[in-house]
Amino acid sequence: MDAQLSPFSLRHEWTIKWQENDRVHENAMNWNGKVEDELLPTLANVGVISSLQLKNLFLNGDNRKISKLCSTGKLIRHNLIRNKQEIPIFTLGPTSVEMMKDRMPITEWRDFTISDILQRLIFFQLITKFKRDGQRVSIIPSVKPFVAAFIRNNKKFHVLIERGNVQEILHTLKFYSPRERFIFIKENANHGQELNEFLVNCKVRMTTDSDLDKPFDEMFYVYNGGEWLLEKNTEDRITTIETSNAVR
Repeated sequence: MDAQLSPFSLRHEWTIKWQENDRVHENAMNWNGKVEDELLPTLANVGVISSLQLKNLFLNGDNRKISKLCSTGKLIRHNLIRNKQEIPIFTLGPTSVEMMKDRMPITEWRDFTISDILQRLIFFQLITKFKRDGQRVSIIPSVKPFVAAFIRNNKKFHVLIERGNVQEILHTLKFYSPRERFIFIKENANHGQELNEFLVNCKVRMTTDSDLDKPFDEMFYVYNGGEWLLEKNTEDRITTIETSNAVR
């Protein structure tokens, strides 16, 4: 587990410039194909996505589709700034909100902190990992402090991300032990150590920002004997995401 500073670390200098757009394009209030059928509900569940993630996960790298979605008010572009580097991020726009307001709950992004934004970008890094491996997942809502959940092969996994929110997670875990499977993502192995004792009896697999780039059998850890051990080196491997159909 590499302790190198992650691109998603809070130790960078971050600022966010939100853009407001209240114009609903009534002539665009329709579901324009499979892309929007997948993208818009996903953003309603999660809240925010980066430009690169948007193109890789939903738009096959087509910048023109982003421009069209923004011009019709289905998306809004905002600027996340890391150490003076601009990172375009996107949320639902007023047209999409109007289309979906009676269909499903919509995550409100206007009150997001930098921590909230980074958690969601890391979530989409995990989903991008599945796509690169040729695996299909469906994204669904979860409850705080989980960012969201996904379904793969009829199995649901919630996603919990530590990013300056240890106390919030700790407060939850003191009174509630999740019974469903979840993936816990930390910046590196040294973050969130105080959470470990509350994860002992959970159906949890941990990974780190840097480990998200590794092969599946090298990226997950289990908590065993007071430490996180690489899952492939332990006997407890029965919920390895890429291979197993068993339940821990």
